[in-house]
Amino acid sequence: MAQPMKRAEDNWALPRRKPLTQEVLDRAIATEERLAPGEHQAKTAWFDRRRDLVLIHLADGRVFGAERAQIPSLRAASQNQLGSLQATEDGAFLFVAELDLHVNVDGLVGRLLEGSPATLQRVGAGMAGRTRSASKAAAAVRNGQLGGRPRKLSKAVEVG
Repeated sequence: MAQPMKRAEDNWALPRRKPLTQEVLDRAIATEERLAPGEHQAKTAWFDRRRDLVLIHLADGRVFGAERAQIPSLRAASQNQLGSLQATEDGAFLFVAELDLHVNVDGLVGRLLEGSPATLQRVGAGMAGRTRSASKAAAAVRNGQLGGRPRKLSKAVEVG
């Protein structure tokens, strides 16, 4: 008599996880603290009703703003609801109390700057630099015949 075919679900079990120890928590907190300065953090945030703008004063001193329509999670919010817009104490999120809504500041700033002319120019230049072509190869050969790329000068400067 044929055995019934085993299904994959029959052998399924929860994956084993390591216990969450104080050491693991301390490592996670230390990693977060080390990486946090590299992220955009808000010192303050507010909504400008007259211009329909969300404005953020970043911890590094820059002021950043965008029209509400540019921020998908805030498009449907009313101006009255956005009146309570503020930065969380750690500066990681914008918070709208009435909507119980948190918007990640680093993600928001990064997303909105992706399409900026300066960002597009920087990305385009990087792509152009990685492109290979016959003319770039020929230029490299010519430069090599002239002695190649000049050596970098040492950073030490003589004073005297």
